[in-house]
Amino acid sequence: MRQRIQTLDGLRFLAAVGVLWIHTWTKHGNPRCSIGRFDIANLLALGGNGVDLFFVISGFCMYYFYASKSDFSYRDFRRFLVKRWIRLSPAFYVATIIYVLINKFIYYQKIDFTGNFSHSVFYLNYIFGQYSTASHFWTLTVEWQFYFIIPFILIYQNTIGFIKTFLFIFSLIFLSEIIVVLILKNQSDALTSTLLFHGVEFGCGIIAARLLLKNNDFFKKRILWIIAFILITYAGRVMISKQILALSSNYYNLFKLTGFTLMGCGFAGILYLSVTSAKWLNLILGNRLFKTMGRISYSFYLFHALIIPVIVNFTIEFMPFATGIIAPIISTCISALILYPISQLSYNLLEKPFLSLGNLTTK
Repeated sequence: MRQRIQTLDGLRFLAAVGVLWIHTWTKHGNPRCSIGRFDIANLLALGGNGVDLFFVISGFCMYYFYASKSDFSYRDFRRFLVKRWIRLSPAFYVATIIYVLINKFIYYQKIDFTGNFSHSVFYLNYIFGQYSTASHFWTLTVEWQFYFIIPFILIYQNTIGFIKTFLFIFSLIFLSEIIVVLILKNQSDALTSTLLFHGVEFGCGIIAARLLLKNNDFFKKRILWIIAFILITYAGRVMISKQILALSSNYYNLFKLTGFTLMGCGFAGILYLSVTSAKWLNLILGNRLFKTMGRISYSFYLFHALIIPVIVNFTIEFMPFATGIIAPIISTCISALILYPISQLSYNLLEKPFLSLGNLTTK
């Protein structure tokens, strides 16, 4: 059984806080903060792609913890899916029920209890939008789309080789994305939050895991490489900005595809440097706070959208002195403090009891 990689928890923490930040910032109306001609808010907006980092981490973990199993078979395929369901579902189902009840009795929304809950039971949270319980649950649908792909890599890498298997699957996904955009043009928006567009990010995570398993170290000058990967990630963020997307009225989703690809590469590089670091990256990402928050990041992510509207309204009403970008910073800090005990409780009650059953490395 492979040991838990502590720096991954640090990256999960950064991803979760990044998602919290971007949603809080958006709720405050996306205030700007410029120094000269440089808008700091654009740099901070990179945190909003914590979801993309989560996808890269998922690709890394799913391959890393299973790739050494040389006899992975279709029987293991079923076992893999069952363990993923056991690991993710208890906390997700409870979160779904809570969101439904709050939307119904506090926000007085018209809710179809049966439709919403059954929609979530099968992780269809993006496919049928009218039953979507919370807007950020779409990511779990994408995760499950990936879970039906990764076992094929694990099965066929031992017969036709990793490179051929990987290239066939992800080239097929990538080319499908391009064809869909060329044919559907701006009507392809409905597919940008699916594996079709985010598959490349999982693939980048798989490559990082493969390099780690093979002990391939291509990054000697690590400081220069970390800077390069941060710049690549930022370039990906720029590619999905409104200014770039506005350059084409029909094919702007090709820019999104490019952006997701660059962010996948950048985040995968940062991830690889982090998990192989024995010095400062390991000290930063492996500290006690980051490790603790990383372990509860799944619950943190599930419940964060419940807290944000309340805290944002509180900040606006009771802290009128907080203007500009200071307001979302305050709201983010308060939300994180409130989410910590909630996430701890959820982790201890709804995740921890199922960890051994959902562990990918145990029978």
